[in-house]
Amino acid sequence: GRSAPKRELKVLHLSGTARERGVQHGTQLRSEIAAIVGLWKQDLQKSTGTDADVLIKAFLGQTDFTPAIKKWTPDLLDEVRGIADAAEQPYETMFAFQLVDELWVFADKGGAEHCTSLGVARSGTHPAYVAQNMDLETFRDGFQAVLHIAASASAPEQFVFTSAGLIGLNGVNSRSIAITCNTLLELAASHDGLPVAFIVRGVLAKAAAEDAVAFLKGVKHASGQNYIVGTGDRVFDFEASAGKVVEFRPSDDGSVVFHTNHPVANDDLKPWHRAMRQLMSPAQWASSNSPTRFASIEKRLHRPPAAIDEDAIKAALRSQDSARHPICRSLAAGAAYYTFGATVMTLSGRPSLQVTMGPPDVNAFVRLEFSGPAVSR
Repeated sequence: GRSAPKRELKVLHLSGTARERGVQHGTQLRSEIAAIVGLWKQDLQKSTGTDADVLIKAFLGQTDFTPAIKKWTPDLLDEVRGIADAAEQPYETMFAFQLVDELWVFADKGGAEHCTSLGVARSGTHPAYVAQNMDLETFRDGFQAVLHIAASASAPEQFVFTSAGLIGLNGVNSRSIAITCNTLLELAASHDGLPVAFIVRGVLAKAAAEDAVAFLKGVKHASGQNYIVGTGDRVFDFEASAGKVVEFRPSDDGSVVFHTNHPVANDDLKPWHRAMRQLMSPAQWASSNSPTRFASIEKRLHRPPAAIDEDAIKAALRSQDSARHPICRSLAAGAAYYTFGATVMTLSGRPSLQVTMGPPDVNAFVRLEFSGPAVSR
């Protein structure tokens, strides 16, 4: 295959108060944040036909996420403020920048079909895993980063995969709690729920498995989203909409979970998406993007959990079983989306994060280990 550009994975070591973490992030990546915010605004303008600043203002005017953030993850507002101040960006801009999925929902971008996630429970000698291809807009290429958040009195040590200026896309903590998320645009959204990035970080701040799951089930969700959560030796999949959170169990015993970008278990759909789905023939639907990737990942994971090891997981993430709708999306000229990075999180025993800078078929996995002692179980 073609060789990928050589990129260095940026790992930011963040510690102290939420505001201090934000300031460290904004200071270390000030130039990258300025660059990516510019590209993001160009992309918004191009995809919506509206001036980005006008769109952001309208979006923030018609949504009210701050009360939910203050209720469930108040420290993260301070972190965003810290990023904005240190990166010399307006707070409103940096706040809107966090709302990746919420903006897609607001603009109702039909192209938001990306991300393939999976989870495998502990079995025999191999630990539990949670893994994901994080597919994002191609303009984000080169802005990959990992936030290495030091343990504090209120939260365990964390590795959070992200893009410069963003509080988080997915991640794992030293207590073997991991989370990935996939957009489910068809599900009902809420203009005053908790946005996805804040849910991801809220889960990763929990030290106990039951608290992580209770948080995910208890908050009001701003965006239709699928979450795969790993807790120690176990994995769960939840489809969340504004109205409800429904567990999806593709395997009878719950030992293997996987997802793409269409709801399977949750029927809390937006009316117009329900109508749109009804216009497609079963064959048209089956051959569209998300169902094609879903069939690919389902086929690759259709084996006993003990046979799904790290190599099998990485092979699935690198796979291009369908040329048109592959799990691993190349950075092709003119493409709107690509695989921004692949993450493999090992949970049982000593947790770790492995991550690629871009598509995993042409980029090596980098392994990051927690500094603290392994949590005994």
